[in-house]
Amino acid sequence: MVTRLLAMLLWVLSAAPLRAEGDLRLTILAADPGSAQPVVGEMVALTIRAVYDRKVANEKLEIAPTDAFDWIQIRPDDWREERIDGAAKIVMERHLAVWPKRAGLLHFGPVRHHLTVIDKQSQRRDVVVAAKPLALSVGEYPAQRGWHLAARALELTDELSTDAARLADGQVVTRRVTLRALGALPEHLPPRPVVSENWLITFAPPVERNLLLTADGPVAELVWTWQFRPHTGEPGVLEPVRIPWFDTSQRRLQVAEIPALAIGYASFYTGQVPTGRLEAGQVAALAGSLGLGLLLGLALAALRLAPDMTVAGWRRIRDRFSPLAWAGYLRARRRGDLLAARRLGERIGLSAARLAALDHAIYSRPPDSRA
Repeated sequence: MVTRLLAMLLWVLSAAPLRAEGDLRLTILAADPGSAQPVVGEMVALTIRAVYDRKVANEKLEIAPTDAFDWIQIRPDDWREERIDGAAKIVMERHLAVWPKRAGLLHFGPVRHHLTVIDKQSQRRDVVVAAKPLALSVGEYPAQRGWHLAARALELTDELSTDAARLADGQVVTRRVTLRALGALPEHLPPRPVVSENWLITFAPPVERNLLLTADGPVAELVWTWQFRPHTGEPGVLEPVRIPWFDTSQRRLQVAEIPALAIGYASFYTGQVPTGRLEAGQVAALAGSLGLGLLLGLALAALRLAPDMTVAGWRRIRDRFSPLAWAGYLRARRRGDLLAARRLGERIGLSAARLAALDHAIYSRPPDSRA
């Protein structure tokens, strides 16, 4: 108790000479006192304003430490001369941005300005001017669960180094997501989403966090970077990521979203269904090879089916090398009509292994898939 009384006495004694001589005023003001009640994590602009009728030779502004707010100075001190009530005054303004860390009635300050002034006798004199704490009523953040982010505006960009859905075999794609929040600090932005899939190899460099001081206010910038390479040939999809935030300009909850991303090798698609057009030289070479293969196949079939040179034997030869039967089989595969492909595959003489694979695809139970 005695210690507290001594501290208060020292504070009063240090400020007493200021009231005895000259007009030395220091106050903490809310930049927009008519605005809505701020919530936890919302930026509040403050101004520390000093009005002095003495020339200042040296100064140091001291803000009392607090665990109720995060705060930064958002631009340099503004020193100028103004005429107030007909008298010339020296005015100093320091602009701050503060973020309340909890709900309730909070106090920012006090503030003490250590000055070396020049009095009327042109003598230097050390004085201290004090400003009372500013009281702020702070409300709860609208959502109780999840990450709490309050900002006046939020911008999200998603950049890819290449087409992630059609990678070359073994190729790596880099994804860069940038988040910019006006009226927030970098530590207020959410942690990086975890990407862990059995079919994907992921490397995540360190997160980049920056604070940009702009004319509109502080901007927190966050950069998440991933490098992805498919572990298997089958393509997969990363689910979208939702980032909820409180829009302080419209006073409502909003959601920013990192879109879903399909990742896979182009060879998977080209290996399933032939695409594109053949050049004239390729068509001629293909026709020649096809004709030669047809002749060899007929000769081989004649030898194998010689003991059974019946109408049924010739029908099997015809079906096996019929362009119409082969075309029907390929169309069925493209449509995904496995039953028709199985029936035509037997007619054109597919190998037992390929017929067994078709049977497995038709009658086996599809494996469970994970989202």
